[in-house]
This record gives sequence, C-alpha cells and structure tokens, in this order.
Amino acid sequence: MIICNINYMKHIYKIKRSLKTPMVIATIISLPIFADVIMSGLEIKMLVMALCLMVLFYLLTINNILRKITISDSRVIVSGILGPKQIPLDEITIVDGMTIGTRQFITISSSKKNHLIPNSFDNFSGIIDELMNRIPPEKHGGALSALRDNIIVRKSDITGAWITVILLAIIILIRYFPH
Repeated sequence: MIICNINYMKHIYKIKRSLKTPMVIATIISLPIFADVIMSGLEIKMLVMALCLMVLFYLLTINNILRKITISDSRVIVSGILGPKQIPLDEITIVDGMTIGTRQFITISSSKKNHLIPNSFDNFSGIIDELMNRIPPEKHGGALSALRDNIIVRKSDITGAWITVILLAIIILIRYFPH
C-alpha cells in the first residue's frame, strides 16, 4: 500500500530563464575584457579598482543565476550565493506587496528579518498565490492582493541584460579585431 502525503509539497521558483541567458553570455564574454584590463599594465590603484569591479560583477551575476525561492508547508527558503535563508511560516508576521515604478516586490516580514522577492522570478504570480494559500489571511497586507491582480511584466531587465551583451561584444570586436 502506497501512502501519499499530500500536505508535503514544495515549489521552487528561479530567476527567469530569459534573464539568466544574457547574464551567462555577458559573464563569458567579459572574461577576455577583464583579462585584457588586468594585463594592460595599469597602475596599482587602477588595477585594484578593476579587480574589485570584476569580482563584484561576477558575484552579483552568480548570485542572480543561483537565486531561488523554495516554498514548502513549513517554510520559505530564499537561496543565493550566501546560502539559504529560512523563514518558518509560523514566524511570518506579514506578507505584503510593493510596487515602485515597474519593479514589484513581495515583502515578507518575520519576527527576525524582512525579505524582498522581486518580480524577476518566473511565475511571480504563482509565488504570491502560494504564499496567500499557506499564510493565514490575517497576515496578508493590503497591497498583496492588489499586486496579484496587477502583475507587471518587466521587459527592461531583459533588454538591459542583452544591451550589456551587445556592448561587451562591441568592445571585444574593437579590441581584438581592429580595422
């Protein structure tokens, strides 16, 4: 006899693939550019600044690629490069929504910390639905259902990422294939 526990379900939400693809391409394309900057013989302070920017660029990119939200019956887990941050559902004091221009966020306040989930995740509305179903209605903020009803699809993030890829490709063409 097979017993299935229907209460145990978890869903994993990741950054949109359409955003990840240009980020990965930009990271790969940037390697020869940063290598060229390092090998160019800059003075030490400029070299240190370039190395710091390079490390920051790669850390932010890796963090965005690895970021995910896991929602289970007992907790919300926000994962990134610094490891998972677990928010037990019973410690959540309020879940609300916030819109700033075309950026939208789910705000999760707990007894320990506040968390923002941006609308750059696939199935953003699914995250809202799942949180609304798992967290008691008295802990829903007033803007959460309004956010759910008015999801903004951001194309500027994806456009910006592809512009970065194009600019890096132009830099490589100019630097390595001079006329």
